Amino acid sequence: MPVRTWRATLAFLMAACLLPLLPACNPGRRQPSLPQATHGREGLVDGQVGPMRLVHVHILAPPMSEQKAGDDLGLYLTLVNNSDTPQKLDGVSTVHAERVVYRASPGAPRQAVNVTIPARATLSLQEGQNRPHLELLDIHRPLGATPIDVSFRLSTGTITLRIPVLPLSRGAGSSTPTAGPS
Repeated sequence: MPVRTWRATLAFLMAACLLPLLPACNPGRRQPSLPQATHGREGLVDGQVGPMRLVHVHILAPPMSEQKAGDDLGLYLTLVNNSDTPQKLDGVSTVHAERVVYRASPGAPRQAVNVTIPARATLSLQEGQNRPHLELLDIHRPLGATPIDVSFRLSTGTITLRIPVLPLSRGAGSSTPTAGPS
């Protein structure tokens, strides 16, 4: 093989190998983001689906010795909508509980999860007195401090996060849902 043909073939093969790497070199043309999860401060979990961020996601529970099957536990997070259009959280599920519901406050009736997050806004579903939040209803077994998988269905896609189960003492105490059906 002549040297000139050999060099042209080598250049072609090198270009073919490097071509898949070009999108990473051009930050102006990003591929759509896939669901991703990270561990934030103090072991809390964060996730993202497109322009929607789920921040500081966690479950609060009493100590293992006080948990029992059938208990209800608080599920807390902050939703950040980085898009120019309203987005929805319209479903949350886990195999560890019968269902997940939304409550506008601790004394409010349980509702199906259907929460709108306005464009370019943040919605807190974190623990605190009379704050909206999510609840795991009728857990199937005591969770202890073992993280569990929870799936969140948003208008931008679905993400499953491994959520830490933290002691009630880390949260707002008596204003959070406590063990036992209500």
